[in-house]
Amino acid sequence: MQSRKKIKMFQRFNLHLGLLVLLVVSATHISYAATLSLTPATAKVSAGNIVSVKALVNTDGQAINTVSGTMQFPTDMLQVMSVSKSSSIFTLWVQEPSFSNTKGIINFTGGVPNPGFTGQGGEVMSVVFKAKKTGNASVIFSDSSILLNDGLGTDALAGTKPATVAISSSAQSDVPTINTTANSLPAKPIVISSTNPSQEKWYPNNSASFNWGAPEDITSIQTLFSKDPNAIPTVNYDSSVSQRTVNNIADGILYFHIRYMNSLGFGPVAHYKVQIDTVPPEKFTADVTTSEVNNTLVLNAVDKTSGIDHYSVQIDSDPAINVQNSSLVDGRLILPIRNEGNHDLEVIAYDKAGNHTETYSTYTSPATIPPTIAIYSADTADSHKSNLIKIIDNSDCQLASVGCSAIINRNQSVIVKGESKYPVTDINVYVQPEGKSVKMYETRTDENGSYSVTTDPLDTAGLATVWTQLKYSNGTLGPISDKVTLQIKDGLIVSTSKSLIYSLPFVIMAFGLLAGLVSLIYYGWHKFFGLQKRVRREAEDVIDETHKAMAMFRDELNSQLIKLEKMRTDRELNKKEEKLFKELKDKVDMVEDFVEKKIKKIL
Repeated sequence: MQSRKKIKMFQRFNLHLGLLVLLVVSATHISYAATLSLTPATAKVSAGNIVSVKALVNTDGQAINTVSGTMQFPTDMLQVMSVSKSSSIFTLWVQEPSFSNTKGIINFTGGVPNPGFTGQGGEVMSVVFKAKKTGNASVIFSDSSILLNDGLGTDALAGTKPATVAISSSAQSDVPTINTTANSLPAKPIVISSTNPSQEKWYPNNSASFNWGAPEDITSIQTLFSKDPNAIPTVNYDSSVSQRTVNNIADGILYFHIRYMNSLGFGPVAHYKVQIDTVPPEKFTADVTTSEVNNTLVLNAVDKTSGIDHYSVQIDSDPAINVQNSSLVDGRLILPIRNEGNHDLEVIAYDKAGNHTETYSTYTSPATIPPTIAIYSADTADSHKSNLIKIIDNSDCQLASVGCSAIINRNQSVIVKGESKYPVTDINVYVQPEGKSVKMYETRTDENGSYSVTTDPLDTAGLATVWTQLKYSNGTLGPISDKVTLQIKDGLIVSTSKSLIYSLPFVIMAFGLLAGLVSLIYYGWHKFFGLQKRVRREAEDVIDETHKAMAMFRDELNSQLIKLEKMRTDRELNKKEEKLFKELKDKVDMVEDFVEKKIKKIL
């Protein structure tokens, strides 16, 4: 019975747990269905003609703010003639639509401000392709994304839809964007230009070519090339004409106008803008004015047609600097800091069509003023606090009585601060402890010319020299600041400990010498008296042994003397033998007496 209850309770628990998991998953799972598509899904065109394909976005009811991606196409079958964003829903472009007919790709990243875009069929851009050979060419999206306007950049892309361009050898083509329907006027023509592919750019050529594709039912075409942006074309052409080139175009902004006509009448007019500028900017001079510390270049080139786009400024053999004309204030540019002396200057002015005019001059740069330097305590982690304690600055270096030095504790960091006459300029800060290599810190002055660097802990007791130096944009170095000297000392406890540590070997040595001397004296004293006792004891042993040896020798000698005595009884000794016998006996007694006296004298 109890087991059945437990089983039922377990089953209920599993059921509740499953429902809870299902609710959580359902609550947290959000599906996105935004899509990118190409239209028409299938387009027909004959080889040599053009076809337009549009990229559209469907947000599925959600607000989006960014669409990015890459369109891919076969380079052997299609060639991009132009990419247009004139009808795009996007007004902000992180990456302007660009294409490569070599790689077969079109890249883009477009955005729209808050509150974003919500809807279906939002045009991203349109692409005009030229068909190169027969076959079916697929145009697809890759590496694409659709970001929601949710502040998180959530990717809502659920899928993409490609397009197929069916290319035939027939002269007829199906261009849906300009196709007409029964009982309607012709659609607006789609115009492309191989010489002036962008209507917003200036070009230095004085001729322009235009291409268009014509629907099947048109009977004639009218075109016009004029300065009027809203002109109505009046020059008639046969419907088979699909290209026109205009030569000897005067500089300025002009428009190519075209419209189709069918049995019902004329359709709307397409206007294609071209901007031509074949004349370089006017001659100008590069005037340089010098203030206390800076050289200012006056850039005043004039181009009456397209206007000045940018300048290229080169000093000596340094890399050239590109300066956008729109970034200048009153046409003035503060030149980068350079060493004192004369410098060659080359300035090239470019107009918006790429035409250019150059000028050359020489200017004199004034002496560079080195930065000031001050050392502050770095006991606090915030180097910008106003209560920092200044240790020393370069004004102290000008006082002979001060000696341009200050004392800090070992293992302490310092803050090197100062001012420079040159805002937003690189500065090198150098710290060199005595007997060690230089440590360099890199920083940059702010808009007011101030700089600040916190050093690593200075861990070596002794002297350390600190100075700063300007670093110019071309990598060369300017004059150095005054040098300040820091005396790096150990704290009281460390110093006392060091003194004890440094003197301890000498104390130990002295104590060791004293102990050794006492030990030597003690050892010598005991050795001396011990030796005396051993000598006395050994001498007594020698005396005993000597007595024994002499006794044995005497016995042996006596035995020989007895023999000589016996010989004397047998025969009479001569004088020589008698004298030898007597001397030998006396010598034995004398030797024994001498040895005993010497041993007793030692003892």
